[in-house]
Amino acid sequence: MLIGISLGPGDPELMTIKAVATLKRCTKVFAPGDMASELARPYCQPEILQFPMIENKEELEKIWNKNADTVAQAAAFGLAGFACIGDVNCFSTFSHLERVIRQNHPQIEIQTIPGVGVVPTLASRFAAPLEGSFEVSDGSPVDTVIRLKATRPEKLAKELRGRGFEEFVLGTMLCTPQEKIIRDEMPERSDYFSVLLARRRR
Repeated sequence: MLIGISLGPGDPELMTIKAVATLKRCTKVFAPGDMASELARPYCQPEILQFPMIENKEELEKIWNKNADTVAQAAAFGLAGFACIGDVNCFSTFSHLERVIRQNHPQIEIQTIPGVGVVPTLASRFAAPLEGSFEVSDGSPVDTVIRLKATRPEKLAKELRGRGFEEFVLGTMLCTPQEKIIRDEMPERSDYFSVLLARRRR
């Protein structure tokens, strides 16, 4: 099994209790750089994997496949962790690694642990509360929309289909015992603590 472990923005005190407990539990932990490795080191002995910033696509593919094979081998025989700065599901090395592992090693079960990402970090450090809608981008085309307080998911999905979005996931009371996750067919109404994710077909 493989777990993507979010380490937060860099302050050891902003790591979650679950992240720390999982680092201790893993039989093997990998990290994509020195900063992530140093944050994880009090709880495990991480192995640094190199992900060089080069433009040669063929060489990049070789590196991704090699690292994916290394991580998958550890995950096949124990509990492997991959620890990243910020949140492993947002603009993260882990997201790319997960994609390659799912393609090349579909038998590996993969889970992730959320963490403090760049958006709540900047809101805190800039003293800039985010009280309305905002846009986050790395310059690539927008293929995902997230709607908070999605109390009318069926109506929202219909509107978003008109804009070219085709994949829908609704979550209510996430990370609580009452959590529900619904895919594709959206109900007419949902709880106030609901979030809708819409994606263009990949």
